[in-house]
Parts: sequence; structure tokens; C-alpha cells
Amino acid sequence: MIFRKLKVLKELIMKLANLKALIGIVSVCLIFIIAQTSQVSAISVKELLGLKNADAEIVDNKKSKAKQSTPSDGQSASTEWAKTSAKEVDTNPQIDLDYVSLLLANMNQQEREKVLADQNLFKQVIENEANNRSTVSAAIANNLVEDRNVEFMMRRGAENIMREAYLNRLVSSKLPKDFPSDEQVGEYFTSNKEQFVVPERVHVWQIFFVKGDPNDKKKVDALKKKAEGIISDIKKGKKDFSNIALAQSEHEQSKALGGYMGLLKTSELIPEIKNPILKLKEGEISKVIDSEAGVHILKRGKILKPETLVISQVDQQIRQLLIKQANTQLRNAIFNQARKEYPQSISDNKLEEWRLRLKTKTNQ
Repeated sequence: MIFRKLKVLKELIMKLANLKALIGIVSVCLIFIIAQTSQVSAISVKELLGLKNADAEIVDNKKSKAKQSTPSDGQSASTEWAKTSAKEVDTNPQIDLDYVSLLLANMNQQEREKVLADQNLFKQVIENEANNRSTVSAAIANNLVEDRNVEFMMRRGAENIMREAYLNRLVSSKLPKDFPSDEQVGEYFTSNKEQFVVPERVHVWQIFFVKGDPNDKKKVDALKKKAEGIISDIKKGKKDFSNIALAQSEHEQSKALGGYMGLLKTSELIPEIKNPILKLKEGEISKVIDSEAGVHILKRGKILKPETLVISQVDQQIRQLLIKQANTQLRNAIFNQARKEYPQSISDNKLEEWRLRLKTKTNQ
């Protein structure tokens, strides 16, 4: 009888063991299925485009992780990313080939080729980078990342880099590789021909004397008399216009060039100068010209008539302009879409409240 009971008990134990193993297998399968389902549900088309609204499950996961990573000293979890610990992170990371590869990858092609072609320049670039990294390690060792202002600027700098990288990638993906096409360039040129007209210009030289006080009639008269004497000497061939400009003119920019003012648009000349200069013949010297700024002696060079440019002369200029316009429009569209997907709740009342509170705090 006892042996029979023991046999029944043994069979029962074996059944329970088999049932426990089965439950274990089922549990593992359920965990695996749940894990795979979570991974799939965490991805959507909007997320791939960078404009995903977090669903409830992902939000819960984030909240759970946030609770686990909340600092014990009460500091906001949003600042945790900037912290470092000697136990967790190498406080003096060494520059290696991977780091240098990334450094060069973020240079433009011309700069990268220049660095790689010159052994000394390459060494200098890496030495400068080593100095920077060693200084950052020193800052971390001295707990600078604990400073709220430093932490804010680090986070803001990182966000700015991320934003620009995101915008550039989206804009690049939206713009056709052949944009703008020859047809688009031609259409813009035809519709905006007035932008590609070079206006009338004139070569101008001057000898200039500052008036100082315009109400000082005696000084002004003396300057005019001095200018008249110079004009007389130039016309008689006793003195050279450029030499006098170099020695006596008080307009520093043109003085060093022998009085040459440059090729100036006639439409932009002040009336006191425009009218007399256009009446002169090429190479002719003006009479004394009185303006609000001072006393002028002018010499006229060649006048270049207005010129309408052809499309071949402005092709690259138009292409750069169209690319710039398209970039601006696309960036604005991305900003607008992002604000819709991830709105920032900022009312006029809240803005004014912030302003007044900050103003009061600043004045204290």
C-alpha cells in the first residue's frame, strides 16, 4: 500500500515537472513575440521621415527609462546626457584612426585633399585636435559639465548641429540632382532680364579737401582758392593730378591710388558730383566743386554705357540663386511641418509673463 502511494506521488511530481517546463517554454515564446511586436510597432513612416508622433506604448517606455535614469540629487534628467563619470567613461579618450577619418570626412573636399597632401599640415591638424581633446578632458575632470550654463550651451550646440544635418538631408533628398535644369535657368533669365542689366558707369579720379566747419566761410574760401591753384597748375602741365592726390588729398581710400575712386554707377553719384562729371570730356579736369563734405577736384575717365548681359554670362549666378531660393522654401516648409507635428505651446500672454519676470530679475 505504501509503495503504491509512493508510485502515484512520483507520477504526479513528474507531471508537474513537465507542466512547469511547458509553462517555461510558453513564457519564453511569449516574451520573444512581445519583444518582436514592440520593435515593429516602434517604427512608422513618419519616424523614418523624422516627423513621428510618439504613440502611447513608446511614451510609456520613455517614461519608464526616464524614471530609472532620474538623478538622486534632484537634478533634471534632461541634463544627464552631459554628465560624465570616471567609472563609466574614459576621461582621456585617445585620438585614433576612426576619429581622424570622421574629422576628415567633415571637411570639404578641397580642404581634405590639401591636408592629406601635406605631411606637416596633416600633423599640425592632428596636433591641434589633440590639444582640443586634452583641454576637454581637463574640463570634464574639473566638473565643468556640472555648470548649468555650460550644460545648456553644450546641449544647444548639439541640437543646432543635429537640426542643420537633418535639414540638409531632407532638402538634399527633395531637390532633384539636376536642379536647376537648363530650362529653369532660361525661364528665370527671360522673366527677370531687368536684373541682368549693367547700368551706366564712369571712371572717376578726385583730389579732396575736408571742409571741417562748413560755417567757417574764411576756411572754405581758402580751400577753394587752394583748389583753383592746383587746377591751374595741372592744366598748365606744371603738376600731375595723381601726384598731387597722393601728396595732398584727404580722401584716404582714393589717395593711395592716385585719386582713383573706381568705376562708379552714375545713378549712385551725389548730385553735386554727378552733373559736373557727366559734362566733362574724357580726361578733362573739373572746376572746383563744393559739396557738404568738402571741396573736390574731379577728373573724368571713360563712361561705360548700360549693357544687357547674355544668359551665358549669368548662368552660374542664376543657378546659385535658384538653389538658394529652393533651399529657403524647403527649409521653411520643414519648419512649418515640424511645428505641426511637434507643437511648442507659446502664447502671447506667456511670452509677456516671461519678459516681465526676466526683466524684474535682471533689474534686481
